[in-house]
Amino acid sequence: MVRKNVIISLIIACSGVLIFAIYYFRLDLSILYHRLNQEPSTANSKNESIFKRYPRYLYGIDLSHYQGKIDWNEVNYINDSIPIAFIIIRATMGIDGLDSAYITRWETIKSKQVVRGAYHYYRPNQHSLTQAAQFKEHVTLNPGDFPPILDIENLSTIQSVENLKLGIKKWLVDVELHYGVTPIIYTGDHFYRKHLNTPEFDKYPIWIANYGNYGEPFTQPWNIWQFTERGQIDGVEGYIDLNVFKGTYQDFKALLIK
Repeated sequence: MVRKNVIISLIIACSGVLIFAIYYFRLDLSILYHRLNQEPSTANSKNESIFKRYPRYLYGIDLSHYQGKIDWNEVNYINDSIPIAFIIIRATMGIDGLDSAYITRWETIKSKQVVRGAYHYYRPNQHSLTQAAQFKEHVTLNPGDFPPILDIENLSTIQSVENLKLGIKKWLVDVELHYGVTPIIYTGDHFYRKHLNTPEFDKYPIWIANYGNYGEPFTQPWNIWQFTERGQIDGVEGYIDLNVFKGTYQDFKALLIK
């Protein structure tokens, strides 16, 4: 009887811990379930499965100064066979940050005749419209480029989620007025589903990050999927992010600035 009571107590305690974790850490049960049940996969096999699943979609990479020196003459293909259709780079961060590699890379990508995009890394504790001004000051977009992109990944430590969402919306509205085109939101699958999956963000194209071994992101609909942070291509040392655009070439062109 004592042993049975101990077992029951342990079950109750474990259940309490799980409930607390779900509430406190906002665990996404659907993602947790798939992670526990997915087949083991190496980065290479996972990437290959994406290429096979979407043979007609367009693929691209994204970069920041962390990638260091790049041999641009070699940056042409993924896995030596899949053309790189677009390259997205970090431009600005917060209210005063400028990626040290942005200016030279922005012009280099244009010379390669590859579709280019620029994103702003949003710092959730900083003023939204000042962040928008920082992006507008440094980024000039032309026809054929991606619309402006907002990278939001973290909650604020000084304001509520609702106030953070108001700030994000202000950035998006201000930048859209400036460039005359609807911006793109980049974020993680879990973050979007928990915090941005509300009507005020429905109009924005979504670039979603999800590195799990899934058929596709949980966020629907998505426009671009950053499916791995462990891609490798000629010309870039180390790992980089790989992305797939969901749609035809005509769908891709329709997303770009006219």
